[in-house]
Amino acid sequence: MRLRPPASRFLLPCLWLAAAATAQDPTATAHLAARILTVDGPPIERGVLVEQGGRIVALGPRATTAVPPGAATIDHGDAWLSPGFVDLHHHVSGGGGDINDMVQPLNAELRTLDVVKPSDEAIRRTAAGGVTTTLFIPGSGTNIGGFGVLLKMRWNEPLERLVVRELGAMKVAQGFNPERRSGDLGLTRMGSSELLVQLLERGRAYAAAWRAFAAGAAGRPALEPELEALRAVFDKQVPVLIHTAGARDCIATARMFQDVFDLRMVLSHGCFDGWLAADALARRGTPVNLGPRMYEFDRDGRFQGTCQAYWDVGCHDLSINTDAPVVAAEELQLQAAMAIRLGLPYDAALRAVTIQPARQIGIADRAGSLAVGKDADFQVTVGDPLDPRHPPLAVYIEGNLVHRLGDVR
Repeated sequence: MRLRPPASRFLLPCLWLAAAATAQDPTATAHLAARILTVDGPPIERGVLVEQGGRIVALGPRATTAVPPGAATIDHGDAWLSPGFVDLHHHVSGGGGDINDMVQPLNAELRTLDVVKPSDEAIRRTAAGGVTTTLFIPGSGTNIGGFGVLLKMRWNEPLERLVVRELGAMKVAQGFNPERRSGDLGLTRMGSSELLVQLLERGRAYAAAWRAFAAGAAGRPALEPELEALRAVFDKQVPVLIHTAGARDCIATARMFQDVFDLRMVLSHGCFDGWLAADALARRGTPVNLGPRMYEFDRDGRFQGTCQAYWDVGCHDLSINTDAPVVAAEELQLQAAMAIRLGLPYDAALRAVTIQPARQIGIADRAGSLAVGKDADFQVTVGDPLDPRHPPLAVYIEGNLVHRLGDVR
């Protein structure tokens, strides 16, 4: 494929040498770069990444890595290659705000898959920030908003080319946002907790009944459509992502979803004074997905980096989000940069937007780092991908170019 140079004064002349390569094997492409950040291993200097059929088939130093004969070559010159970013708290792939159904407080039968709009400009802008995978979740207007869908940011392509997993995670909201003000149960935390517990107990029993049936130990259960998706949660095939802010609610969330129901879960936000509960979460090993607020003020009025506070007490299963559009979807890079400025170690910040969210959501076999066998999802930058002065020059998803600097303004 011939690529015209993007309109960028930063782009090195040798970045787009693909047009000069004579490819005998159009199914393989070798990407050459000055440095490759794999995330799960040490950086590779003067490296090569070979993509074939959307997957990485070879990766390493150019001097010792075999490239298929006749593979197309794209020389990115002095640029760096790094994994595409992963954002687990994302609301902007549906072309509008129809992701809160407020009539009932519990909506486990709903899913955002039904409102994805592949032509939405927000998908294009997300990719422009180097974000290649997102969890597009319902809003936080109710205690259970439904199930989010895991997507690749392949703008304007057929829906099936975007979807990684239809049931990406169940979205739960605790405290503040889902408080019911229509006169029904759920105005208080006592009421909303009772509603959640009742439904989760039903879902747990329903999933257990189906497992017993599958094992031949019981008869076939009666079908309950509103509980069907919950089976995947209690069979631990799909995690729960819980919108939680404040120390009290962080503890309540960990107690409910780890201690009582023992589910795969991710505590998302953790903002305001949530960092005061970080030590208790660390002792439980609670996965946290922090943002969009990157700082708070302590009782003496000093800046407190949110991520640093969690990290320093041992919350190392840590990822970062934008809560787009609260923070623009393409600014996940800036979120990580702010976390570093406020005390989070660099390596932890890089992992927090790549491999850690991929592990939390269950797709680390495909995304989050660069390794042989994984999807060829990567970005090209003039230097450090967490430096906001270095927007992606190019972004690839499964080996396909989805963004060039200058495409989105």
